[in-house]
Amino acid sequence: ERIQFVGACNPPTDPGRVPLSHRFLAQAPVLLVDFPAPESLRQIYGTFCRGLVKMQPDIRGLASPLTEAMVDLYLRNQDKFSPDQHPHYIYSPRELSRWMRALYEAMRPLDSMNAVELVRLWAHEGL
Repeated sequence: ERIQFVGACNPPTDPGRVPLSHRFLAQAPVLLVDFPAPESLRQIYGTFCRGLVKMQPDIRGLASPLTEAMVDLYLRNQDKFSPDQHPHYIYSPRELSRWMRALYEAMRPLDSMNAVELVRLWAHEGL
């Protein structure tokens, strides 16, 4: 009584997925939550970038350009590497999260970092 089951899955059109049965879907409501819009991505990852650059005083003013560059590259790659061209390409905001995590892990042990070093690290981790 008063128990809810919540699950998440990719659409059946993704490689390796199969459609859910009609019998199951008759009993379970389905809600589609699509990827965030570009402006939402800027807001989400802008927050992450502001936290990231706080670790290094010399680059604190670079949060906004870093966010714009990351989201722009993500959106361009998402258009270029679409599942329509190659079914194994699933380009999601998860890529941005992995990129942020890699930047954080690389910057965490450093005592200082300048803008040139940030750009080099950004390109290395993003590519």
